[in-house]
Amino acid sequence: MEKEHILLLIFSFFVLKPTSRAHDDCLPASCSSSEPEVRFPFRLIGRQPAQCGFPGFDLSCDQQDQTILQLPSSLPYVVNRISYLEQAIYIDPGFCRPNRIVGLNVTDTSFGYSNFLMESYTFYNCSQNYSPRYLDVPFPCLGSGNYSVIARRTDFVYPGIGTLNCDVMKTIEVPVQPTGGDIRVALELMWFTPYCKACEREGKVCRLKSDDGRTICVSSSSGKGISRGAKYGLSIGIGVPAFICIIGLACYASSKTRDHNSTHNQSIDLSSVANVPQPVSRTGLDTPTIESYPKTVFGESCGLPNDDGTCAICLSDYKLKESLRTIPECNHYFHSECIDEWLKLNATCPVCRNTPESSTLVTSCC
Repeated sequence: MEKEHILLLIFSFFVLKPTSRAHDDCLPASCSSSEPEVRFPFRLIGRQPAQCGFPGFDLSCDQQDQTILQLPSSLPYVVNRISYLEQAIYIDPGFCRPNRIVGLNVTDTSFGYSNFLMESYTFYNCSQNYSPRYLDVPFPCLGSGNYSVIARRTDFVYPGIGTLNCDVMKTIEVPVQPTGGDIRVALELMWFTPYCKACEREGKVCRLKSDDGRTICVSSSSGKGISRGAKYGLSIGIGVPAFICIIGLACYASSKTRDHNSTHNQSIDLSSVANVPQPVSRTGLDTPTIESYPKTVFGESCGLPNDDGTCAICLSDYKLKESLRTIPECNHYFHSECIDEWLKLNATCPVCRNTPESSTLVTSCC
């Protein structure tokens, strides 16, 4: 009964231990090990509860385990990086993806542009012999062997572009830096509410304080780590195999103990074979056959034929005037009382294990 209690305690420790507090649900998460860390004000749909994020800051994972930002009235964008200190999120404009030559609309969202200007760009489908000019932005990913795609500022008009078989595909508004920049690189979106820069500078993180949107700073140690779901997974993944191993070890130890006790209780003292009846069935010789084997008194002759002065059963040296008996077929000698008891239980010679010829076997059971 004590063993069952111990196993129950071990099971409770490994499997039932992960009972974390509510704030553990808001530990950072990510779509994969190579993806950005997601924490307040963002939250990862399906991996973090709603209270872990600020309204309008929901992210998700796609089938390729990429982090996705879905803005109202816009297509989903892949998130490349998040800077919580600068309060900026960098998204891939995704022009190379099918049907992605569209403008980015941040109206009625939690995000805006900082130090960015909205510029109009026109995308052209040109013949293959067109050579991009200065300030043209080529998009090889959108072209093919028969044509190429370029983009240029709409207000930058080069004469003769129509004569080079360049057709207008689409004109869109794109945020660019005032000093210019490549529209193919990640776009930087800023957020200003909630304001958590002060917390980040102190090495802390933001948390929602109440439903009215107010935030507080908490220690970063409570904001980093693995989620409660991951803890459950680790606990089950490690605890259950460990519990099974412990059960196996306990059963093995119990089995070894039983085997040891059984062996100890069933061990036979050969020196007492002549005095203690064996509780198992044995096949030996009958008494007349044993009595027919020759007897001699040690010391009455010059020596034993096999020149052996020790009884192989009791391992004692022969003494003068002790009675010995020999098995005729193999000529091995033993103390009479030792070999008599032996042959009642075994029909073979203790030394050579040969069975005497013309022996009458009997089965005795006690």
